[in-house]
Amino acid sequence: MLRRSIRRKLPVFIVTFFFILYVDFQLSTSSHPKLSVAPRRSAQHGPTGGPPRDPGPGRGPSEGAPRVPELKLEDIYVAVKTTGRFHRTRLALLTATWISRIKAHTFIFTDVEDEELQSDGYNMVVTGCQSDHSQQALSCKMSAEYDGFMASDQRWFCHVDDDNYVNPEALLALLSTFPQDADIYVGKPSLDKPITAHELLEGNATREVRFWFATGGAGFCLSRRLAEKMAPWASGPRFERTSATIRLPDDCTVGFIVEKKLGISMVHCPLFHSHLENLLLLSRRSILHQVTLSYGMFDNRMNSIEVKGSFSKADDPSRFKTVHCLLYPFTSWCP
Repeated sequence: MLRRSIRRKLPVFIVTFFFILYVDFQLSTSSHPKLSVAPRRSAQHGPTGGPPRDPGPGRGPSEGAPRVPELKLEDIYVAVKTTGRFHRTRLALLTATWISRIKAHTFIFTDVEDEELQSDGYNMVVTGCQSDHSQQALSCKMSAEYDGFMASDQRWFCHVDDDNYVNPEALLALLSTFPQDADIYVGKPSLDKPITAHELLEGNATREVRFWFATGGAGFCLSRRLAEKMAPWASGPRFERTSATIRLPDDCTVGFIVEKKLGISMVHCPLFHSHLENLLLLSRRSILHQVTLSYGMFDNRMNSIEVKGSFSKADDPSRFKTVHCLLYPFTSWCP
């Protein structure tokens, strides 16, 4: 019985033995699989868009191409637009919080001298622009911001208003997701569709134009390469002239130049926030990961984020102090 059982199983053992030898031979003679790193998301998709696109054969970086240095916070030129009457209120809140973290490369664009702020070492740029909220005054200050960045050696230009809280680490993380040598215009629109304007042409003719723009009240950023391409419509007095042709203010003018003059699409990013949206809708878990926050009055009520902390709403209606102490708990004035 035993011999008969062995004879029946012997062919199976032989086949199994040779199969193992064959698999072992294939593994020993084949090359190991190569690890691949997914390419960066394209500028069109941005950090919140669809899956990264395969660059295709022959489109990857060449072995001899220079490597772009890793982005650092000091590579980002942050411009804050304000006016004299808000120096002791809105601006004071910013200098006490996030500006203190990136003071060296934050530039405050205003319309009046302020010896106290200048003596404290803040980068004050007195523009000579009007102090009102007109199209001309706003475009005048944006023109100064653009020229200030172009005169620097920084790699990104980011604009915010004096009612914005900037999370420096979140800003750096966002901008680091983009190719550093690409044409990037990133921000958040305040409208749910492109704005319509009428561009003034020669002979008093006009044409209808439609484009997206990132609202200045939430903040936006431009890469150095894109900012350089904007120069024919933005450098020196050209920005104000361009603004006058569409009769729209500063942030709209930036979108017009980028999308209509250069044909480059804005990257829509939900991490920027203005007082024009319902800030109570921001989830508490996500607040510390947002790039910008804001606050403002709406229907005689404060429109601000909902976040718990050591400060009461009476002591911190904007919630900026609360957010700052959550991000930087060892700040001297934090409870």
